[in-house]
Amino acid sequence: MKVGFSFWGYLTPFDENVIVTTPDGERGNRVDFVDELLKRGHEVTRLQVRRDEKPYKNVSLHASDGFPDVDIAYFEWRWPTWKNDPKIGGGSATEPDYTRQMECLQHYHSKGTPIIIHDGDLKMTPDDELLFPHAILADACVNPRVQTRERITLPWCNYLNRRLQTVEYSYNYTYVGNNYERDKQFKKYYGLSARGLRDRGIQTLVYGNWLDKSPERADPSKLLKENTHISFGGRLAYNEIFDAFNSSIAVTHITKDEYTPFGNITGRFMESIMAGTVALIPHEYIHARPIGLGEFVVDSPDDVIRSVNLLNNMSSADRNQITQEQEHALRKVVDFRPEHRVDIIEAAANRRRIN
Repeated sequence: MKVGFSFWGYLTPFDENVIVTTPDGERGNRVDFVDELLKRGHEVTRLQVRRDEKPYKNVSLHASDGFPDVDIAYFEWRWPTWKNDPKIGGGSATEPDYTRQMECLQHYHSKGTPIIIHDGDLKMTPDDELLFPHAILADACVNPRVQTRERITLPWCNYLNRRLQTVEYSYNYTYVGNNYERDKQFKKYYGLSARGLRDRGIQTLVYGNWLDKSPERADPSKLLKENTHISFGGRLAYNEIFDAFNSSIAVTHITKDEYTPFGNITGRFMESIMAGTVALIPHEYIHARPIGLGEFVVDSPDDVIRSVNLLNNMSSADRNQITQEQEHALRKVVDFRPEHRVDIIEAAANRRRIN
């Protein structure tokens, strides 16, 4: 099977995954997805410009123009931003991802090629959906979003290979992730708990683009004034985030308010397990509550302080046991195996051949 794969990010082995200046949340999971396709003997062609320094295995590149012949086209949905749309960003809009995506979608849709569009960030509008009535729409949610027609659930995928053992002790409560549309939950579960944790000898650490000036966010000086007990670090390479998680007592999987009705189980759930770190689950995150195992579902800054303090007084063996139980619960919430995603893609391509 020939698979055309459109994504605006990186496809890099873990040890070489050192890019820092990117919001690409799929840079770890994407490798496992492609590896599963290659393992089954499928041919994979990148439809977007390669952003990595080196090619990945035998994945071919066909990104500048033209359209390779494929049996199915898989798209990680890109949307207009100040970086790729001159109507929004003016002269700053230099990235070609959105334009190239739309050209490919129009071409393959007009040919009748099977298409899967994965709207991982829930950014597709109803008008976007109506442009491609024959495409299969998907997102990573337990309860997929419905706008103009039904979607399928296609979770973020990962082989979930454990990278680190639970740390013996820590003085940190950590968040790893960029500052995108999570203001309310960040304040509730990090900002307002930081002072209480500091009084108990626990430092709140935050890594990401929080201190980078951007037209999409308020000036970082406002963030610093409002969060005097948080230590803000910079962005991390993908192969660095596991050490940041692992050196922490716990993390909280905050989410965008828009995600909560649908249950978008992000890659952070898998990463904390791979790092051997217990995750606290916001009460608003309805579909993820089972992963909190009851005791580690939080609904206030006081809940965070209580839970982190409780975990801080446990042995590493006890915290490791909780992490294992959270992995077991996660597997019941979503099927994040790369094998599952590729099964769906094969079925979609086979339906076309049968028809």
